[in-house]
Amino acid sequence: MSKPLHVVTGAFGYSGRWIAHHLLEQDVRVRTLTNAVGRDDPFGGRVEVHGLDFTDMDRLIASLQGAEVLYNTYWVRYNKRQKNFAHDSAVENTRVLFEAARRAGVKRIVHFSVANPTKAPNWTYFEGKVQVEKMLETSGHSYSILRPTVLFGGGRNVLINNIAWMLRRFPAFGVFGFGNYPIQPVHVEDVAEVAIAQGKLTENTVVDVTGPETFRYKDYIGLMAKSMGLRRLILPIPPMMGWMVGRMLGVILQDDVITRAEIKGLRQGLMASDSPPLGERRFSEWIAEHGASFGKRYQNDLKERKYRKP
Repeated sequence: MSKPLHVVTGAFGYSGRWIAHHLLEQDVRVRTLTNAVGRDDPFGGRVEVHGLDFTDMDRLIASLQGAEVLYNTYWVRYNKRQKNFAHDSAVENTRVLFEAARRAGVKRIVHFSVANPTKAPNWTYFEGKVQVEKMLETSGHSYSILRPTVLFGGGRNVLINNIAWMLRRFPAFGVFGFGNYPIQPVHVEDVAEVAIAQGKLTENTVVDVTGPETFRYKDYIGLMAKSMGLRRLILPIPPMMGWMVGRMLGVILQDDVITRAEIKGLRQGLMASDSPPLGERRFSEWIAEHGASFGKRYQNDLKERKYRKP
C-alpha cells in the first residue's frame, strides 16, 4: 500500500520545516512547494521538492495532485514590492494556491494565520491574513485555520533571536510603554503537532495555538536576559521613541527591526489568547537551556529572504 502524500509549502523555512519533520516520523510521503533561493535541505533528500510558481496554474495543480493534506505556511512578513513580495500579492497568490488545490482534489487544507487577526491595528499584514481566512472559509474546502502566537524553538527564531542579540550588545533594553501587556510564546514543534492533528480531521476548525505560559512583556525580556547570564536594565520608553530607535538600528543593519503597527499589536496584547493552550513545551525551560548560546548573531531576515521571480 502506497504512503499518503502530504504537501507543505515552505518546508525549508521555519514552521513548515517542523511539520515536514513530524510527517516523516509518521511515515508519510512529504512534498514541499518552495520559491526560496539558497535554503539548505535539512531532510537529506527525503522530501520531494517542487517549485512554487503562482503564475503557472497547471504546474501548481500537478504539484498538488494526489495530496491528502496541504499545509500552507506561505506568507510574507514585509510589504516591499521592490524585494518581490507584498501583502496584497500574498493574498492573491494564496487564492491561486487554494484554487489549484481544489482542482487537484486535495482533501484538506491546514492554513497558518496569526493570533487575533481581526483585532489588529491598521496593518496590511493582518488585513491580508483576515482576507485569506475569509477566502478559505467560503471556498468549499475542508479546512483548519491555525492562529499561533509568537513561535520559539526549532533553530530559526528570528524575532526572539534578534531580541537576544540586542540584549547581548546593549546595557539597557527599552520596552514600549510600561511593558505590562501579555505575550504567550508557543514552541514551533507544538504548532507542527497541532497542524498534523488538525490535518487528520474532517470538520472545519479555527484554532488558536498557544503555549502554556503567559508573561508580561517586560518579564519576558527580563527572563531572557537572566537566562542568558546578563544583567540588563529593562526601561519603559515611549512607543514612538522605541520605533525611532528601531528605525536607526534598521538603517545600520539594513533590516526592518520593528514597525509602528507591530508595536501597536504587541501593546494591544495580540500575542496572547484567551483560549486554552494547546502547546506543552515551556518557554521558561527552553530559554534556560539555550540562553547561554542564544542570540550571538543577528539574523537579517530581510536580507536573507530571497525568492525566484516568476
